[in-house]
Amino acid sequence: MADRNEMIIDWDTAIRMEDGTVLRADVFRPKEPGTYPVILNHGVYGKGVPIERFRFRLHKLAESLPDHVLVPDVADAVGNTDEEVPIAPEDLRVWEAVDPLTWVPKGYVCIRVDSRGSGESPGRLDPVSPGEIHDFAECIEWAGEQEWSNGRVGLCGKSYYAMSQWLVAAQQPRHLAAICVWHGWSDWYRDATRHGGIMYQFWEKFWYPQLVLPVQHGMGTRAGTNPHSALPIAGEETLDVATLETARADMVADIRQHPFDDEYYQQRTPLLERVTVPVLASADWSDHDLHLRGTIQGFLHAASPAKWLEVHAGGQFDDDAAVELQQRFFDCHLKGLTDTWRDQSKVQLTIRDADGTSSIRSDSAWPLPNTIWRPFYVDLAHRSLSADVPVAGSNASYASDTGRVTLESNAFTEETSIVGPVSAKLWISSSTADADFFLTLEAIDAAGQRVELRDHRGGLTSMTVGWLRASHRALDPIRSKPEQPYHLHKESEPLVPGQIYELAIELRPTSLRLPAGCRIHLTVSGQGRLHDDPIDRPRAIFANEVTLHSGPDTPARVLIPIVPATPQAEV
Repeated sequence: MADRNEMIIDWDTAIRMEDGTVLRADVFRPKEPGTYPVILNHGVYGKGVPIERFRFRLHKLAESLPDHVLVPDVADAVGNTDEEVPIAPEDLRVWEAVDPLTWVPKGYVCIRVDSRGSGESPGRLDPVSPGEIHDFAECIEWAGEQEWSNGRVGLCGKSYYAMSQWLVAAQQPRHLAAICVWHGWSDWYRDATRHGGIMYQFWEKFWYPQLVLPVQHGMGTRAGTNPHSALPIAGEETLDVATLETARADMVADIRQHPFDDEYYQQRTPLLERVTVPVLASADWSDHDLHLRGTIQGFLHAASPAKWLEVHAGGQFDDDAAVELQQRFFDCHLKGLTDTWRDQSKVQLTIRDADGTSSIRSDSAWPLPNTIWRPFYVDLAHRSLSADVPVAGSNASYASDTGRVTLESNAFTEETSIVGPVSAKLWISSSTADADFFLTLEAIDAAGQRVELRDHRGGLTSMTVGWLRASHRALDPIRSKPEQPYHLHKESEPLVPGQIYELAIELRPTSLRLPAGCRIHLTVSGQGRLHDDPIDRPRAIFANEVTLHSGPDTPARVLIPIVPATPQAEV
């Protein structure tokens, strides 16, 4: 890592938008004269918030949230306020953006822009909106035209700094040359806000009020100062609460008021067929709630002929392995050093093992070629998953607010690699006009213990999960596949109480190699974490009794992707 004195830093650089609004950016560039490729971040977290203060905020927030709500990469911090957190003078990192002390010595310019209404940039705060993405495109064009730029701009960031890349790439700014989407959803409805049609409360309880609004432009003295530049993090002026409210979108109300996949979501979901620049899409197997599905779907549907997928298990956005992969990609597509990327496989997957180790698998496509889609049929009489449809019908009922049904397979007789999308088909009836379904797939070892899989946020995670609201069961007949149903989410089709309905349910993709003797468990319930908004899920409807059905006329099953073994490199 370089010393900050070995680079030129332009704090609070002005970037004027076409409507006259001035956004503020910090620019980090090599001292050596010349032109360099640019890596740009544009977003809402405050370019002046040191990473340790952001982590401290997450740490304090975690103490107030339920145990099942984990926050990522929290470090132990001291002090009672953000301002008291010690900041190393040589550490210029901010949350989920590239580190200039890593990238500038490699011959890149790094730019961090506070998006409109956040940090030092004035205007109306409206995350993920078309206006924000239009600004983003203008920032890319500005960066490509500066005297120290070689005219090639790349994007590299995690989560919010990743998902916005799909949106701005679809705008096709002429200086955009490559995107590295690290954990970035690509469908605002299905990936991020309405899992299976069920409202996800992450945005209401966690993200917007706790991570974004504390650095809204106009927070002034309440947001503190950047210890590196001594400049205010969120503007010179301290505005009152009422003024701040009028200067931002009510993101949570917008999500709640739009239960179906309408224009609101479509404006915030990229047209992937317009993404034509080189793409490196990277995801984590445990990131079920936000990024895993969307990152893979972005890779699959982006129009670019030059695109690659990497899925890992653990690690950080800025650790050595991640930076090495990112640098080889950008050296090729921003500097023209094609040898750095020539041997990269189109698909690179970390295959998890039941004992906690993993290995790397390189392949040519997703889903993996030669995948065998194996059905495990539900037999409710025996609470089992088996190779054959049960010869007799049976059912099982549970109270959706307290109960669940768990089904167990026979033990695998040989080592089995499960890699790819997972789906389920259920036949159900409800005592009311709707029902929510939360599915969890677990692996169980030969001793009967749950196989422990690490969550990228520090806890344990299931093998995979899935969700569906029964009234949203309608499928898109063109985009749906047996292994990955695609729901329209255009309208509600209420249930007739007691009548049996067929549901196709998408679960998130997964990767796990199991030794002989292991089993899988499928659990169906009516409750999920951060999916219990009382307006979206009124108890009169969703505190109901649900009945599952299995048998020759109702062949419920879970479809599991089994892949053949190939030589792999241990990690």
